[in-house]
Amino acid sequence: MAGLLIVNADDFGLSKGQNYGIAECFRHGVVSSTTALVNAEGIKHAAQLRHELPGLGVGLHFTLTMGKPLSPLSSLTREGVLGKWVWQMAEEGNLPLDEIRVELRAQYQRFIEIFGCEPDHIDSHHHVHMFKQIFPIVAEFAKEKSLPMRVDRPLAQKEGIDTQGVISSEGFDSQFYGDEITQALFLKVLDESKARREHSLEVMTHPAFIDNSLRASGYCFQRLTELEVLTDITLKQAIVERGYQLGTYQDLIK
Repeated sequence: MAGLLIVNADDFGLSKGQNYGIAECFRHGVVSSTTALVNAEGIKHAAQLRHELPGLGVGLHFTLTMGKPLSPLSSLTREGVLGKWVWQMAEEGNLPLDEIRVELRAQYQRFIEIFGCEPDHIDSHHHVHMFKQIFPIVAEFAKEKSLPMRVDRPLAQKEGIDTQGVISSEGFDSQFYGDEITQALFLKVLDESKARREHSLEVMTHPAFIDNSLRASGYCFQRLTELEVLTDITLKQAIVERGYQLGTYQDLIK
């Protein structure tokens, strides 16, 4: 039996270049899933593209670190916007958990309004859902909606996070990121998962065409390198040879 490989492209909706890159990697590469930033400037463009991409799993990329919130999240915003100071607040034990619950529901509802369907699964921008204080909120919501979610199991174990009852892939890997993006690195991730005898694996990716919005990002031209690797005509065959079948989080519950 083939293992399930979910190649998820984060940041759908971040910009047109990001959206077009994800679409290209779904049509002509190995991306099988994506997650949407519903408060980002390119989200309506992403929803338009989605109509042309049947079969692409689209989940909710819950964010507390960029853009404007969709609810009165006053305790997490500065001058009306979200930012990476959430890490310091988490370390200090000052996260407004009730407000975060409200914001999660607001982003979920915006997803439904924009895409006309429920999300395929839930993860988060900058992995905020893996904060020890936030994980139970997202896990409880995912269970309520019968949705799978991304789980970094080694991190959960390290932090003492209870993942019982959560629907997720057996493995999650974020190594395909940074300045040394190659096909060899992607295949190394698969081989390591096989060695751990995981039957399902999510690989996180961020492919994009570069536009003016992404040029302002600290992770910019690496996204274009990811796109080149993920659309290489030899990669899909190498995945098959390793005993994997591309799919989405919904394949976990079929």
